[in-house]
Amino acid sequence: MRKLIAAALAATMPLAPATAATCWKQTAVEAAQIRDFEMMLMVSALRCRGTENNFLSSYNRLIREKREALTQVNDELREHFRDATGPVGALSAYDNYVTGLANIYGAGADGLACRDLQSITDAANALPSTRSALLELADAAGITPHLSGARCDMVIAVAGKALKTGSEEPVRVASRGSAD
Repeated sequence: MRKLIAAALAATMPLAPATAATCWKQTAVEAAQIRDFEMMLMVSALRCRGTENNFLSSYNRLIREKREALTQVNDELREHFRDATGPVGALSAYDNYVTGLANIYGAGADGLACRDLQSITDAANALPSTRSALLELADAAGITPHLSGARCDMVIAVAGKALKTGSEEPVRVASRGSAD
């Protein structure tokens, strides 16, 4: 049994440093969820500006009043991409990620009409200007962050499960978010 556990541990060790550097830590997942939420509102505000539910000015107010929290979120995402790709590729990786989010919402937000998005923006404006308040609203709005890789907590849980079961089979981890 010890040999089996040692073999499983040895098999996962070479992957640990690379996985730890490229997976999404909880702070980055939350930042991605808030950024995803904000991107949905931004693209929707632009799409809805020619309708009776034009909430572009409300969205702009959100950005002005929540600037500090949104900047913190963007800094956390940039740090994630710096850890994942290194300092040289970090800005391009971040830009590609944000562009991918914009493209996701270009055709609209699933199941949400302009009036719904206007209500969500108004609710966001009524919240305190904190990261935690934005995260809570993004969660209540059902936003699942679009991640470009696996979550670290998922990688660790699956690796731990393999060690407990003594499996010598490679462990495959599916990301919760979509790869962009």
